[in-house]
Amino acid sequence: MLVELNLVLVRTIYPTNLGATARVMGNMGFHRLILVDPQCEVNSKARQGAAGAQDFLERRLTYSSWEEFYSQEGRGIRIGLTRRDGKLRSALPLPEVLSRIPVDPPETVPLPVYLILGPEDDGLSAEDLKFVNYRASLPTFGEFPSINLSHAAILASYIAQEWAHSIEADGASEDSQPVESGGVDDNEKGRKLFFPDQSIRDWLVAMGFDLEKRRSSAYITLKRILLHNLPTDNELKVLEAILQQNIRKLREK
Repeated sequence: MLVELNLVLVRTIYPTNLGATARVMGNMGFHRLILVDPQCEVNSKARQGAAGAQDFLERRLTYSSWEEFYSQEGRGIRIGLTRRDGKLRSALPLPEVLSRIPVDPPETVPLPVYLILGPEDDGLSAEDLKFVNYRASLPTFGEFPSINLSHAAILASYIAQEWAHSIEADGASEDSQPVESGGVDDNEKGRKLFFPDQSIRDWLVAMGFDLEKRRSSAYITLKRILLHNLPTDNELKVLEAILQQNIRKLREK
């Protein structure tokens, strides 16, 4: 398996959509259902919507914030699905986004891919989209471009699963690039590496930045640059080491 497909629902409002999305998981063979700051309970309506796929609903993972999500899900590609476009929301069609993802060779750990869907009323916010690698749109052909959450989930899942099957059949996509192995100890091969979110924060604080006052500048800008450039596991490992050494030197002063 080259990729591990996951669905992420952000601030979902209606339990019925949680259940319907769990059923999508069963239909499309996705790996995990992840909730970020859900605004509803998993109740009888959610279980009714899941129909025969209640297991996916019960195995869900829930994170209270994006920060907690990143602390546990640091590795992988995050795709934010949005129907809105503009200067700060440039979105490519989902198939095009998927075709750009560099996939590791089959002997390495499967690459997690997260399809991220926002709340039913307004979708993903500009703040949410700061936490993704790509912004993607789903195809519509009618006059009404907004898609129901569970409908968006099944359409996005079908497109992603079709892509995943195509790269499995090929052995790897044409754009795949192997993870660099130089400098990685044999004992560390296959070790799960994470996006160094906390180290970036610690480094900026050690440099004298007030993150509460500058969240829209230094921290967010650095995170966006790293996310959009899709660093490999080895590159993240090197970056983590550089940041930690720099933090130690700054604290010694």
